[in-house]
Amino acid sequence: GFAVSLGTRLAVATVGVLCVVSAALYLELTSRERQHLVSSKTTAATMVSDLFAASLIAPLDFGDTEAVDAELRNLRSNTEIIYAAVWAAASTDPIAELRTDRSGASPPIRAQFNETAVHDDRVELFRVVAGRKGGTIGGTRLVFSLASENAEFDANRMRIFWWSLAMTGATALILIAIARRQIIQPLAKVAEVARRLERGELGARVDITSRDEIGSLAQAFNSMGAAIADREQSLDAARKDLRDLFDNMRQAIVAFGGDGRVEGQASRQAFRLFRQADLAGKSMRDLLFPGAPAHDVDAGAFEEWVSLAFSVPQAAWGEIASLAPSEVELRPAGADPIPLELEFRPVMAGGKVRRIMLLATDITERRRLERTVQSQEQDHARQMAAMRRLVAGGAQVFVSFMDSARHRISRCLAIVGPSARLLRSGEIDELFRHVHTIKGEAKGFDMRDLEIESAKLEEELDELRASARGEGFATTSSVHSLLMTRLTRATDAIDHGAELFVAAAPTGRAALDQVTVQRSDVLELLSLLGERSDALGRVGSRLAARPFGEATVNLAEMAPTWADGEGKRARVQIEGKEVQMSPNLAKVLRGVLLHLVRNAVVHGIETPQRRVQAGKHPIGLIQVTAEPGPGGPTIIVEDDGRGLDLAHIAERAQAIGQSAEGEVGDLAFLPGLSTLEKVGDLGGRGVGLAAVRAELAEAGYSVEVRSEAERFTRFVMRPDTLGQSQIPSYTDNASKSAPEGGTRRTGTGLPKEDS
Repeated sequence: GFAVSLGTRLAVATVGVLCVVSAALYLELTSRERQHLVSSKTTAATMVSDLFAASLIAPLDFGDTEAVDAELRNLRSNTEIIYAAVWAAASTDPIAELRTDRSGASPPIRAQFNETAVHDDRVELFRVVAGRKGGTIGGTRLVFSLASENAEFDANRMRIFWWSLAMTGATALILIAIARRQIIQPLAKVAEVARRLERGELGARVDITSRDEIGSLAQAFNSMGAAIADREQSLDAARKDLRDLFDNMRQAIVAFGGDGRVEGQASRQAFRLFRQADLAGKSMRDLLFPGAPAHDVDAGAFEEWVSLAFSVPQAAWGEIASLAPSEVELRPAGADPIPLELEFRPVMAGGKVRRIMLLATDITERRRLERTVQSQEQDHARQMAAMRRLVAGGAQVFVSFMDSARHRISRCLAIVGPSARLLRSGEIDELFRHVHTIKGEAKGFDMRDLEIESAKLEEELDELRASARGEGFATTSSVHSLLMTRLTRATDAIDHGAELFVAAAPTGRAALDQVTVQRSDVLELLSLLGERSDALGRVGSRLAARPFGEATVNLAEMAPTWADGEGKRARVQIEGKEVQMSPNLAKVLRGVLLHLVRNAVVHGIETPQRRVQAGKHPIGLIQVTAEPGPGGPTIIVEDDGRGLDLAHIAERAQAIGQSAEGEVGDLAFLPGLSTLEKVGDLGGRGVGLAAVRAELAEAGYSVEVRSEAERFTRFVMRPDTLGQSQIPSYTDNASKSAPEGGTRRTGTGLPKEDS
């Protein structure tokens, strides 16, 4: 289309705006000029009319018509008066009139009251003549011509018009000149340098030094030009590297004519990629898009490109080549898709395209490497992000996990032994408990490698447990070497996680030993204090105590992710983070909470659709609470899900060879019992609740479970006896236990029956 320059558009806009402003100014000035002329004439006419009316008082009072005529004749000297008339009080016709040749036929209108009427060509003034005694004795009418004023107005109007036009033109020229110098010419310099860059002159620069927006634009353009030059050099180097690489790669090379069919010879790689014994005469559409239907968009676009490519001159090939497909994906039957990178080169003769050579490169390995690198980068970034969160939440949490994980692996190594041996069911369950806990905690810390090795260990242990189920023991002869390898790799994964943690920590390796006080000092102090229960013993207990919040780090963040993997939605609410707990409890509590929260996600929380049908919020709530107590805190994990399926639990207990008699709450903690029909990432092994009870027992805690169908499942963990692990609470806002038999409510309004 037709392009209008910025200068032209700016000039037209400037002139247009000035014309509008000048027109408005012209109308205003001419209106005021006429008002001034008419006002001056009206003022003078009013004075004459008032004097004339005053001069008629005596003649009209005495009825002296000659005197009235004399007064009218005096008006003849005023050439602006074109008509004058005098009425007596009792007469409807004028007793005397004065008409000039310019007056025309003016009807004798009698004055009823004082009035001034302004017309386009005249001014009429009506005056009532009052007698000396106060009554009305007559009236006058004087008509003044506006011919001279109209003539003067016309002349002034033309002068105003030409002055306005001259000022508009001069202002427009000044503004256009300023805009051209300050805007148009600098922009033209920028455009010229842009064209030079387009032609490949990478050193071109804009020579503008003004300290305004145009100068900033020039500086930015120069910076962009320098960046383009650097990038072009980098691209040239990359293209050279790619050319060297492609020169040593095998490519599929074929040539085709204007009918889109292969002509001449083809490379060996072409036969392999296209899976054809003979390519001569084959349609390029069928080779690049095998099995594509007639209406396929990509195949149809390629056919149109071929017909267009053979109709353009040599000079236009670069433009048409940019429209060619750069990649396709072959989908051979019974084999994986093969991505191909395409390059089309013309074979010219007489300035026209005679044939087109296709170079197709199999980039399967490149794509795989790219995906691998991307996956590794994402895994590393995720792990580093997790470690940074740990550093922010407290280094002691991760250090405690590493110590615990190493201790568990050492225990597993001790159980497995240096050589194959018979393992009792209890030992296998203990191995399961340690490995399952490590896997759960590794998932919480986003340590994918450790989680994978733990999951593989579970697979091997699952076979051992199945073998031991009948006789009560199983041999490790077939899996001993594999178990040792997995445990060694798990240790390596812990060490790798430690290195990532050190890399993410601002204090480096010192972060591995950063706690509120030195752990070694606290442990030594506890050892020296022994079982003392005096004031010094209580101080030692307080120093060793840990806040409950340490055991819940990342729990609220991980639970929604776990729920999403199960097709559910859930959130965790934590209360009592400031409640203090003993070292023994702190050592196992995080793993316990991870088990219970995952258990709530898998078994308790329903899908959003089912929750809505049941009248619940689509997002399930898992509440984790710590309440201080004299013998140690009471820990509660509760979800507002479907509750325990008591009949199903009893049925599953019988399925694994256990008695279904007794409390259902006890059956839920049986090793190997799971209500899931299929093993998943979060459950199905029957280890979680058994591990919870065993871990808590080691810390001197017991666990109870209460449930109500379609309402809640509540796990309550209490110290076995009062008086042990005396950990006083230092919080003023800690929740207080409800009276016996009472109820308590959480911050969300969820009622909890006292267990």
